[in-house]
Amino acid sequence: MERSGKILECNRSLAALFGRTVEETLNVNMYEIMPPEMGEVRKVHAEKVFTTGERLFFEDEHLGRYFRHSVYPVSGEDGNVYCIFIVAQDITDLKKAENELKMVEKTAKNRKIFSDALIEAIPGAFYMFDALGLFVIWNDYERDVVVGKPDSEMPSSAAIDTIHPDDRLLVEKLMATVLADGGEKTLEARVMIHGGPGFRWFQISGKRIIIDEIPFIIGIGIDIDDRKNADITTLRKSEERFRKLFDENSLINLLLDPETGKIMDANRAAADFYGWSIGELRNSCMNEINLLAEKESRVVFNKARSGEKKVFRCRHRTADKTSRDVEVHTNILDIDGLELLHLSLYDITERLLAEEKLKKLSIAIEQGPNVVMITDPAGNIEYTNPMFTRVTGYTFEEVEGKNPRILQSGMTQEEVYERLWKTIRSGTLWHGEFQNRKKNGELYWENAFIAPLRNNIGAITNFVSVKEDITEKKKLWTELVAAKEKAEESDQLKTAFLANMSHEIRTPMNGIMGLTELLKEPDLSETEQQEYIDLIQQSGERMMALINDLLDISLLDAKKTTLNIAETSVNAILQKLNAFFLPQARMKMLDLYLYAGLADEESIILTDARKLEQIVTNLVQNALKFTSHGYIDFGYRKTQGNLEFYVADTGIGISSEIKDRIFERFMQADNSLSRNQEGAGLGLSIVKGFVELLGGDIHVESNEKRGSRFIFTLPYKRPLHETARADAIQANK
Repeated sequence: MERSGKILECNRSLAALFGRTVEETLNVNMYEIMPPEMGEVRKVHAEKVFTTGERLFFEDEHLGRYFRHSVYPVSGEDGNVYCIFIVAQDITDLKKAENELKMVEKTAKNRKIFSDALIEAIPGAFYMFDALGLFVIWNDYERDVVVGKPDSEMPSSAAIDTIHPDDRLLVEKLMATVLADGGEKTLEARVMIHGGPGFRWFQISGKRIIIDEIPFIIGIGIDIDDRKNADITTLRKSEERFRKLFDENSLINLLLDPETGKIMDANRAAADFYGWSIGELRNSCMNEINLLAEKESRVVFNKARSGEKKVFRCRHRTADKTSRDVEVHTNILDIDGLELLHLSLYDITERLLAEEKLKKLSIAIEQGPNVVMITDPAGNIEYTNPMFTRVTGYTFEEVEGKNPRILQSGMTQEEVYERLWKTIRSGTLWHGEFQNRKKNGELYWENAFIAPLRNNIGAITNFVSVKEDITEKKKLWTELVAAKEKAEESDQLKTAFLANMSHEIRTPMNGIMGLTELLKEPDLSETEQQEYIDLIQQSGERMMALINDLLDISLLDAKKTTLNIAETSVNAILQKLNAFFLPQARMKMLDLYLYAGLADEESIILTDARKLEQIVTNLVQNALKFTSHGYIDFGYRKTQGNLEFYVADTGIGISSEIKDRIFERFMQADNSLSRNQEGAGLGLSIVKGFVELLGGDIHVESNEKRGSRFIFTLPYKRPLHETARADAIQANK
């Protein structure tokens, strides 16, 4: 029967007692099919067995019949009682006999009347024997069914001879106890049946009486063989269930002889854990596995056997000579009359390691250099480490249960706290800085990490913050920033100086001066004169371009580059550049392609038209410079709120060593050609500066000797007032 009263198994006798069949009785609540008063009493008895795990015997009366109940606990692998086994014996006749016996004892005046009355009342065997165990009085059942001798031979017959040899010692102990203390005893034993079939189980009772100061034992024997066999069958099934649970349980299970510590049985989980076979374990002793000293081990066994203690922690040795920490749960079992100690073991090695790590972590938190604070979900302080007191001046007792806002100085914006709470309540780590106030009023800076803690179902139970006092770091940082600004100011002055000195660049001037001297020659033809003039003009343009690049670089470095943001037609700029570069491309036998990703009206954005034109011009010029055959392709497309521009060519490409530094000053795609190609390597650096100034970014994709593809993005910002678009298109052409 389960704890709730649900009947799991029963025999026909129980079902008939309630006027039901076995099928109608199974799965029914026992307390609901019996009288309420009886149900309450039975429930109390059952609950006692479930709670204590000990057997219970009691008697009660139902519908005029008396019953003796034996209640046995059935435990699971965890040691808890999950159901009980109840055996109810109808002792109505025994009760009647005992009652009548008492009446006869009070009223009988002679032995004959006493024995006749008793014999008539006993349905089973009745007997009285002396201290030597010889029959004095008996009824027909005892004489004919059990002993099988005539009345003349009964006085010389010993009662013990009717008992099965294996049970005689138990019966003799009962007789000796009854004769000694005068109490009434009952036991179950196998009794020989005259004429077969062999032995049957009887419930035997014995009680001492004194007649003329001579002690005798009287008793009754009730045939319980059918019930006993049913009990044995039930017990066998229970043992089979136990065996199945024992063998197949994932827990480590051992059965020991509590006297010697010898391992009587082990399950597969034990074999897997220890590394020995089940057979090897059965031939072992617990002292060979347990690393406790023998004396200490004996103390543990005694406590487990007496029930004084049921849970122990030990270290056990395994076959590979390693040791594991185990938690041992013990209980005593009676199996086939043999007392065994049942052990269920849990490997807690990893748990103890985790506990040790947790202990170290706790020490690290307590002794660490950072402030650690734990709050409940509402933000109320539940824990602070000692560093909190050293930094803030508040003791834990002063802040326990309070909100960390007691540290606020008013210097941190409210929006910061709002973002903080929004972040951590969403389950995300928050990182930021506070300027808080100590108990003494002093301001200090904290660098804080705040994270939520969740339970096993994912609910936030606490918030933990780890904070570092960065007041000194802030001070040092401020000093470093000031020093950096001074250094940058000095660098800007140097850059401005170099920009001014760029007018003194002499390299292109040498060409101009030399050619002008040649022009003084009187014998020059008109063609030669024009050729020298063209060369002088090219040198001048080259010098001017270099000077402009130096000026742009200096302005970028000084952060003094000005932007003229206005409505700009991207299509118009690109079409103008396409027309400008087309003749140069044709001169080098190159194809020039333009792709506009938007219609003219949609291509109008807010940007600096001159800077955009200069960016594309520099990139296309570079492509023309380093491409000797194939094509140049440039254009743009709209992507995710940006315009993505590109300039692609089939030129010499860029080596992997140079590609990562191509946007640095004075770098060119091929430094080996720098002597033959114009330019000082400033163009791409200027392009990168302008792109970033306009809110975009730039990168290059290239393989050496396979060409290059420069890609840059600009924000796709549309004009707030979409007017005069046609004028913008026309103005940028």
